[in-house]
Amino acid sequence: MNYKNPNVESSYNKNNIGHTLYNLVLELKPKKIIEFGTLNGYSAISMAMALHEIGEGGKIICYDLWDSYPYKHSTIEKTKSFINEFSLLDFIELKQMNINDWVVEDFDLLHLDISNDGKTVTDVFNRVKSKIEIGSTMIFEGGTEERDNIEWMLKYNKTPINSIKKEINYIVLNEDFPSISQILL
Repeated sequence: MNYKNPNVESSYNKNNIGHTLYNLVLELKPKKIIEFGTLNGYSAISMAMALHEIGEGGKIICYDLWDSYPYKHSTIEKTKSFINEFSLLDFIELKQMNINDWVVEDFDLLHLDISNDGKTVTDVFNRVKSKIEIGSTMIFEGGTEERDNIEWMLKYNKTPINSIKKEINYIVLNEDFPSISQILL
């Protein structure tokens, strides 16, 4: 299965951030991907396409609050139907969970997309740092100045992600809005 930009509603869709995720999965060849913040499944579908192409198994566990999230959200059923359109249900498992309730588990790749701000990225990084130190990878939505200045970040006085760069080293993998970044040690 070659990559095709999923026609699924997502802030990633307009600038085809899925292609960056797809290529990263091809490069890393993870067996277990954890995703927090799935919405309609765009990023999970993009990464599952790469797992399918690699052909060595692999699974994405997608955690989301679904319709318990008071802002923009989807349902498990709606997201599952989008995933099914791409015949990728064998690669993706959907679960409901708040990241604060997550007991850190082993993973090869962690994708964080839960209304990220500097505090959120720092908190999750501190929880998974020991996994990253032994070879796991953490990526997150955001990391650019443009993303730090979106309406809700300013309205709610959220901590800019750029402000944590002195504490947490990361590189921006794709600068196109809303951007995707990778933690480096």
